[in-house]
Amino acid sequence: MKNSKSWKIVCLVFILMGVFLLANKFGVFHYLKNRDELEMIIKNMGVLAPVTYIVIYIILTLGCVSPVPLAIVGGVVFGVFFGILYTIIGAGIGLSLAFLIARYIARDFIEKKFGQREIFKKVESGVKNDGWFILAVTRFLPIFPFGLQNYLYGLTSIKFSLYSILSIIFILPGTVAFILLGGAVASGDIQKAVKVSLLASIILFCLSVIAKIIKKKLDRRTK
Repeated sequence: MKNSKSWKIVCLVFILMGVFLLANKFGVFHYLKNRDELEMIIKNMGVLAPVTYIVIYIILTLGCVSPVPLAIVGGVVFGVFFGILYTIIGAGIGLSLAFLIARYIARDFIEKKFGQREIFKKVESGVKNDGWFILAVTRFLPIFPFGLQNYLYGLTSIKFSLYSILSIIFILPGTVAFILLGGAVASGDIQKAVKVSLLASIILFCLSVIAKIIKKKLDRRTK
């Protein structure tokens, strides 16, 4: 059994290394620093643009790299509706794969690396005592990186279906805000851009208020 798990981990590491090397070869990480170039690359993919965008989003999620620049590009290239749709697909697949990798393939490795950290112990305790509430807390509050959360939740007792569905729901408001900003940039209509940017700002403000409310409730529970 140990040999089987070891081989799974080795295979997974090689697969992930291959994916990241290919992503690096094609300049994915370079283009994240230059939004205009990334936008042009995705546009030039033609009918494959949505697939390219989704695959890049999955890679970034698995690699614990912030996908915010890519989400803004999604709004610019695809517009609001399809930008949100493709982003949710990419994020949903990425966070689900990270969870499954941690739970079934690289559990021992990830547990040894992060299992003793205080933040993981709090999350694990939160899942046992508060269920989905702790998921809301960690998605709305920047307690630790979003990408890392996906792996650590795979070590907890939370159900995969509950984790995946609620994660997508909780990241949706922030995703919509960034896609709206991207769409506003792409519209070229100044009045529309101002209105959309205002709406995006309101969403982000509401998220900050929700985060404060959740934090207060969390502080009360821990007292």
